[in-house]
Amino acid sequence: MDKLVQKAVDDQRVTIWVNTTHGSTETLSNYLLNAGWGVSGGLICFVHANDTAARQAAETKSSVQSADSVTSYSVLFETSSLPKTKILHTSACLLIQEALADPLLSRYSVVIIAEYHLRTLETLSYPKWTTSRRDDIHILIAGATQESLDALSIYLPDAKILSLNTSTYTVDLHSIPVSTDNYITAALETVLSLFATHDPGNTVVFLPSREGYELKRRLEDSSWSSSGPPNLRLINSLPELERFESDVKGTESTSYVIITSLRAGLVARYMPVAIVVDSGFQELRYSRYGLATLARTQQISQETANQRTRIAGLSTPGKCYRLYPQDQFDNFQKTETPEIQRTCLDRSILQLKSLGVDNILRFDYLSPPLTSMVAEALDRLVAIGAMNESAELTNPFGERLAQLPLKLLHGAMLLRSLERGCFDQIISLIAVRLSKGEFFDHEKSRLFVTQEGDDITWLNIYEGFIKSGSAPARGNWCQKHGLSEQRLLKAVDIRNQLLRILQHRGIKTAKSELATSTTITQCIADVYKHNSAFRVSNGLFRTTIGHLEVRIHPSSVLYNRNPEFIVFEEVVENDGKLFVKDITVIQRDRISER
Repeated sequence: MDKLVQKAVDDQRVTIWVNTTHGSTETLSNYLLNAGWGVSGGLICFVHANDTAARQAAETKSSVQSADSVTSYSVLFETSSLPKTKILHTSACLLIQEALADPLLSRYSVVIIAEYHLRTLETLSYPKWTTSRRDDIHILIAGATQESLDALSIYLPDAKILSLNTSTYTVDLHSIPVSTDNYITAALETVLSLFATHDPGNTVVFLPSREGYELKRRLEDSSWSSSGPPNLRLINSLPELERFESDVKGTESTSYVIITSLRAGLVARYMPVAIVVDSGFQELRYSRYGLATLARTQQISQETANQRTRIAGLSTPGKCYRLYPQDQFDNFQKTETPEIQRTCLDRSILQLKSLGVDNILRFDYLSPPLTSMVAEALDRLVAIGAMNESAELTNPFGERLAQLPLKLLHGAMLLRSLERGCFDQIISLIAVRLSKGEFFDHEKSRLFVTQEGDDITWLNIYEGFIKSGSAPARGNWCQKHGLSEQRLLKAVDIRNQLLRILQHRGIKTAKSELATSTTITQCIADVYKHNSAFRVSNGLFRTTIGHLEVRIHPSSVLYNRNPEFIVFEEVVENDGKLFVKDITVIQRDRISER
């Protein structure tokens, strides 16, 4: 394989690897390093779909190397990069943020793009843009599928395509003879029959999350043999997957039934899979008015079906049971709807503009976004002041906003706080939001709770934490008020990093110790005016954009209260209902027309 990798890099500036898995993709960087890349020239950059995957890959590699490891990671507000670094793991979003300051990505000699099949805007459009301007950088695209090659070959006609089929074991494929209207019952019967045969290894059942809950309940209520029910787990998020991996380490049992709505490749990264039960359905997330990204259950593609089948043969000979007939598979669409055609484009368009792309609709996308989604994103960028009516970046606000490694509204709120005179408070609030902690005990923290909502409450908590002193007094203070010391320490660190980023970008800050809660909430309202909702009945609100019916999330200090008008950070879905989080109460007439 090492000679194959070296030849690909020597001969071609873009190489497409087909049918790679997570493990085999990671070995590419080591082969390149052993071949001399990353030693005398630029770094080998390994681009992952998200921060968690980048951090995890680097830590896995570093754990088997010495303290002088050449492998490190760089993700949002966290880095392990050292002078000896030769292989840098990072996320797609952070790579694009780097490209805004250095469009040619001059410190890299090779860029390896993992999990291409996700096909986000960052996955390929930007690297192609870079290779058109620099002839000494090499791009390796890993994780392509046979189904996606037609589009890829047209998009990158000069690329070399290499097949690395890592399903080294056969997979015994079974399909039901006729289609079924009740795939939950079909899944139940399949799992019961498999358990009766005592097949070893993990069984993974792919179902949308709501149907997964129903299957788990019915399995738990089923009659099992004298040996008892199987080790049953419902896993629908990355934290749950990581927890499962931690729980099974050191245990004797190697046979679990996993019910999940996650991607096949992600599941296979955390466990060996012997049997797959494929319902033929999945959850894809779609943006709604830029307010929420909501799950929609729909039929899978041939690409996804084959990925689910493939993971059963990665470690042992496996089996795959499809709960749909072959003729139905033949009618599936070939590939999934790309993420760029399903999710909010605001930040991506802002970045393209910052890179000098004038005509967004004519940019050379692998999968062009819908015109309506581009238009909605442009309207939102104009509304927050990042663009003018001619779709040009505003100066300095829009240009500065594009340079900040933050969510769009977080960055906008931070810059507006400099105008409003509440910078110290807003940067603290953003740091707390980014620390991603669990709920806090409202009863123990009632001293800080305010009727103005979650944001001012968290600001009160943060300021109280800063005044509580150093350890151990700080820890005692957190325990007394039912708060996470770890989360608040992380918020302090993020705040300090944000200050350094602003200084590096040449953005002057100012002290605002005397800012009132009215000034702070007005700053929040200026930016979040599209994320607003009014009360229509007891406990029920309607968003001003899109008229979505939402409720206040139980984690909010405003839960079971009924303010007239609110702005919010995000919308989440639970059991078919929409809930808003991180809420601030405002007067409706305080929504500015900036």
